[in-house]
Formats: sequence, C-alpha cells, structure tokens
Amino acid sequence: MAVLNQYKFYNINPKDCLDLPFEQSFSMLKELLGESTLNNALDISSSYPSPLADCKDTQWCKTIKIIGINPRLTKTFWGIVKYAMTFPESGIHLMPLWTTGDKGSLYVQTSWRLNEEFLDTDLAKSGYDTAEKQLKLVINILHALGKIVGFDALPHVDNFSEITLLNPGFFEWAKLNKQKNSQLFYPDVDYNFIYKEVENIIISTLNAHDNLFELQENERESIIFPQNTDRTAVRIKLMKKIRAAGLEPLPVTEHSPMRPVVFQKIKKSGSNSWAVFDVKNRSNAAKVIGCITPYKWYKIDTQGYPVKNAPEDDVWSYYSGKIADFQNEYNFDFLRADMAHNQISHSHISNEKDENEKQEMWAYLKNKISSQKPYFALLAEAFYNTYYINGISDMINKKADIVLGNMNFKYLNNEFIDTIDDFLKPFRENFPFYPCICTFSNDGDLKEHSKYFQSEEANEVRFFISMFLNLPSYTGMGYETKSLKPQKSNEFSNEYVKNQSKPYQWGKNAVLYGQITKMRELYVKYKSIIDNCRLDLINSENNALVWCYYSDNEPKLLFAVNLNPNKHDIKIKLPCNVEYATLSYTNSKYDEICIDLNSYNIDIENIYIGECLILELDKALVI
Repeated sequence: MAVLNQYKFYNINPKDCLDLPFEQSFSMLKELLGESTLNNALDISSSYPSPLADCKDTQWCKTIKIIGINPRLTKTFWGIVKYAMTFPESGIHLMPLWTTGDKGSLYVQTSWRLNEEFLDTDLAKSGYDTAEKQLKLVINILHALGKIVGFDALPHVDNFSEITLLNPGFFEWAKLNKQKNSQLFYPDVDYNFIYKEVENIIISTLNAHDNLFELQENERESIIFPQNTDRTAVRIKLMKKIRAAGLEPLPVTEHSPMRPVVFQKIKKSGSNSWAVFDVKNRSNAAKVIGCITPYKWYKIDTQGYPVKNAPEDDVWSYYSGKIADFQNEYNFDFLRADMAHNQISHSHISNEKDENEKQEMWAYLKNKISSQKPYFALLAEAFYNTYYINGISDMINKKADIVLGNMNFKYLNNEFIDTIDDFLKPFRENFPFYPCICTFSNDGDLKEHSKYFQSEEANEVRFFISMFLNLPSYTGMGYETKSLKPQKSNEFSNEYVKNQSKPYQWGKNAVLYGQITKMRELYVKYKSIIDNCRLDLINSENNALVWCYYSDNEPKLLFAVNLNPNKHDIKIKLPCNVEYATLSYTNSKYDEICIDLNSYNIDIENIYIGECLILELDKALVI
C-alpha cells in the first residue's frame, strides 16, 4: 500500500510503484502536487520553472543527493515519474535518451533523435504521442515535484552513426592499404583530411551533388536519409562502401596512454567483419572501445597525437550547440559528462599534465550553457585523485562542479574513512569541485562488483554516509531493495545499458528497504541543517567515523558509524558542553546501544561493526 509520507514522497516499494496502473499513479501524483500545480506541469507549451530558476551559481550541487535512473528499468517515460515519487532526494540523473547503436547500448548514440522505445502508451492516448512531448512532460512534472534533473552528454557516437555520416569531418579516420592488412601513415596520408575521401564516397554512392557537405546539416539529412527511408539500411549501404575503400573510424580509447591509435587486423565472424585497433605501446590498463568513435576535438599531428592548442572549432561549435539546444528545449539543470576522465586535450606524449592548458571541451560547453543558466552544473564521470595524469587539475580545467568518484568500489575500512576525511578537510578547502559519495551506480552494477555489497549492514552504512554527510552523493536506482548475493544476469542493472530480452529483476531486500526509508525520512527532517550548518569530523580513528553539525557554535546533530569488527564502543570528545543526547536513529539489530553523556564526552557502547546512529544534541531540555 502506498503511504504518503509527511515529507511528500510515498513509502512504497519502487517496483510496486512502477507496476501501478496509469490512472492510479496519476491520482497519486495529483495528491502530491495539487490540482493547480499539476495542470501547470501538464502544459508542455512552456517549461515548468526549475527549482533552481533563481540561483545565480552552482553552489546548490555541493550537497545534492542524486538518484541515477536507467529508463530501461522504468520501462517508459512515465515510469520515470512513478519512480520519482518514491524518494525525497532532489537530484535525478537520466541515463542517455537518444537513439542507440551497437547492441542497443544507451551509451552508443546513433542520432540526435530521442529513443522511441521509452514511449508510454497511456501518455500517447492522452495526447502526448511523441517521445519529445513525453520527455517535455516528464521534466515539467519532475520540476514541479522539486526535482533537479540532469542528462547524460556523450562525447562519442556509434562508429557509423547517422551523425558520423552526416558529418565525416567531425571524426577521425584511418586509411588501410589495398589488402586491408595494414594502415597508411603520414606522409602517405594526412590524418586531418582523410574524411574528404569519406565525403566523396557518400556523394558518389548517393549520386548527390558535389556541394552536399557544404549544405546545412538538416539539408544534408534530407538527402542522405530521405523521409520514410529505412535509415538503418542507408547506414549499412554507406558503411559497406566506405569500408570497401579501406576507411575506418578510429575508436574511443581510455586509460593512459591513449595514443597513437593503430590498426591491428580485420576480424570476421560469419558474414560480418570489423576493424580491430589498439594503442601503440599501451599499458595493461589502456582500453580500446571498438564500437564507438570520439569526436575529433583537436587537429592531429604527424605522429597521430592531438594538438592540444589547436581545437577543431567547427566540431566544438557543433557539439556544444547540439547539447545546449537539448538542455534548453527540455530545461535540464545539469549534465553528466560521460567519460570525463579521458583527458582529450592531452595525448600522453609525455607523463606530465599541462596544468595551464585551458582548451577543454567540457569547460567550453559548460560556459556556453551557464552563460544563459548560471546555475547549470557539470557532473563529471571521473575520479578526484591522480587517475591518468593529475586528475585534479584536469577536473579544474574542465570546470567540473561535482565528480562521481569511486567510493562504490572501496571496502568499508580505514582507507574508506581516510578518503572521506580527505573529502571533508583539505580537499574541500582547496579545490572548486566536490567529489560524490557514490553508493552505487547503474552502469557500475556488475557481478564482479557484488563483493562490495554483500553485507546488509555495509549497504545500510553506505547509504547512511551518503545521505547525512554534507557532500554530494550518487545512488543508482535499484539500490534500495538490492539483494545481497544476486546470481542472475537480469539482477544487475549494468546489463540494461544494452538491450535485454528479460525484464530487470528487482531485489527483494525488505530489510534494506526499511532502513533506507527511515533514513530518507530523517534526511528530509535534517536537510536544512545538513545543507547549511558547519560540519566537524570528530573521530576518524580505529575504523570509527563520527561527525557533528553545529548551529551558532552549538552541536545539534551527531552521526556515528562503527567499521571495526574488534571494537564495540566509540568514545567522542566534543569541543563544547552538551547536556542532552536523544537517540534519533540506529540500525542496530542486537544489544541495545548505550549512550553515556558526561558534559564534553559521549561514550557509545554496544555499537557493533556496520552499525550507525544519529543523536540529537542540546544544552537544555526543551519540553
């Protein structure tokens, strides 16, 4: 049964909410918003104002709690609304919504059109009969619910995407010899102009006019992909012609070194074949992602490296224009910069990052949007530390506001606590971006990562820390009912980045869901304190994590977590006197926790590993 929480979200299992009939979910939404607000949101002729409309900067994101949503798990656009009614967190990140390429992967974009697999039939019957209308409606409703909404921006496309074929000059190409067993290098080819051969093949194959690629993109599109044509068939036809001439788009690479990218072989499977590339002299960590190709952000030198101070202005203008138009059309509040850990301005020709280098595409894009929307923020899919070559300076150059981080791939131990200590003290004082406490991400939900989530208490503690520290946090949908030891592939949300025949199987972890619901209720109760009051990290020794919020220099809330299997008490010394401590929350399932308060000292006994608590503190008992 759906119970309307006093903090305006429903205490209902998300799977149960997603299974509700349209009429019932619509009635629940009306109860949340009220008739007048709902009617305003239903009018998609205009954008419902963002909760951030009056903000003049991106400070709001420094404590934002974000829920990541995979539309394949909600199944439809309306499912996003259903799911959003089950949690109080204000941030929502929507995974990519454009048409997909290889294996239906959400992260393999083939055009700028919205993915119609998410169309909701009930919404269509109500007059919202296109993906564009439904997405506009969804963002309006989410804003009316007080949600802050972000989208995924992808710096790459499917190898032979519609975008690639419409704009061959915006991507890098390799040219093979006639036998297609080796690659041609400079001076036999100029890496910056191979695309001209691709353009000529498209022109000759379609019997198009020689000025085809001098036309505007929409005019080119009407010629290359005429109305009512089978666009996939056109792509395949052109791909075969281009590849027959020995031309292949370069793939995305990640992890240092990333260059030069060199052809290895043509691999075949039945009637299919594809080019295999590698990175010359690559490390064991370097990766080549063959199904996607990056935009050509910089001119390429004779050795195959980007010239970091020679950006391809037309590419930057095109991409930033497309993303800015998308943001403006649907009124998004932030974007997630996919693969922002890739240092696209730096080719790894040396092992030093040029910290003064400012020609960063993500910064350019953010500046373009924030000039109109000063509150618009950038969430980087990257890591705060020295990942690649000086990741910190790289995030500063990219003007990231918050960074996803890798906390979801750490065990709950002293290293975990030390990282949080770093986040809260020297890091936040010295750098302009904040790292997230990442609990769990949809695309990181893999079987090999289950080892980090196989304890009920550990899962509760991860969420506890993410909600009650005044740092940004990120949690993927499905975490709230996650099974401890899932075995089937359809229990992992990462599988649903690609098309799957079986529906996603939600976990049935009622214990975890119950604790998360309690924490969410308290989060909203304490939100103003968490967002606005001073925090001190009091104790980060012996695998105990303790922090306290102060208002007017008086302690108000104290949070404690024990991660030590051999120690069952936590001793805390406060900088000022406290007379009363009220236990507000604990996930303890065993002995009753004992609180011994003595002026400046608080002793917590019978608190075992994986247990946490919240104390409300006061100097005078208020009756």
